[in-house]
Amino acid sequence: MKKLIFFFVIAAALIGCEESSPLLPEVEQVVVKAYLYANEPVTDIQLTTTYAITSDDTIGAPINDAVVALEKNGQIYPLVSTPGDSGYYHYAGNDLEVKIGDKFTIIVEYNGETITGETIVPSPPRNIKMSSDRFVIDTSTFGGFFGDTSSVAVTWERESEESYYFIVIENTEPTLVYIDERFGNQLNRFRSFRSAPVQDNEYVIRRFDVTYKGKHEVRVYSVNQEYADLYEFGLQDSRNLNEPKTNIKNGLGVFAGFSSAATRFTVETK
Repeated sequence: MKKLIFFFVIAAALIGCEESSPLLPEVEQVVVKAYLYANEPVTDIQLTTTYAITSDDTIGAPINDAVVALEKNGQIYPLVSTPGDSGYYHYAGNDLEVKIGDKFTIIVEYNGETITGETIVPSPPRNIKMSSDRFVIDTSTFGGFFGDTSSVAVTWERESEESYYFIVIENTEPTLVYIDERFGNQLNRFRSFRSAPVQDNEYVIRRFDVTYKGKHEVRVYSVNQEYADLYEFGLQDSRNLNEPKTNIKNGLGVFAGFSSAATRFTVETK
């Protein structure tokens, strides 16, 4: 799954604090959500503003007129604004490669300010295996599939005990078929599922991690510490907020590198 859905809550947490809080910015700040994926084009760079927690918005206003570039090995690669009012930027050329171990700097020029961040593209997880290539769900149990307790596990080799990973499970069938049509409207209709970052070498896929029958890809992502830190911050209780961790200088957000490897399994019923 190329684009990762990420609940970005830094801005809301900051603006929602008391006036005496050191988290409250004196001026509107730039929020950076910039992800680089090994061996993929650069398209997932987004800039927004901070916003008030009292607002109905769930993300700040998009910034479409910044000057944005990536730097690798002393070479500057200018990004261009992606069409639309999304705040996304991409690299339009074909001479920029994102490789394992590459160190990148992002440089944003906006309203007379320079915002920067650095990241290194991590090594992908190795030796990914499924405990079974078939995930068989029993829909005849009491309560239908709600009573099923079956599972399959995906495992991988960790780079180190400090390494972070998350998984994305995506149905790859051209036509979506619910696991149990009787309860289809009560389920998550999304084609994919993403886990929280873990420092582990296994993820157990259970009944409610999948919605549809058929072929699925499970992709294990290796991710930087800064992404895991920001994800953890986003889960905090708003009554007890700590200062958000960020690797963005003169702004907020995260600049992170990802690499991944994938395997497959099939969801069936009995």
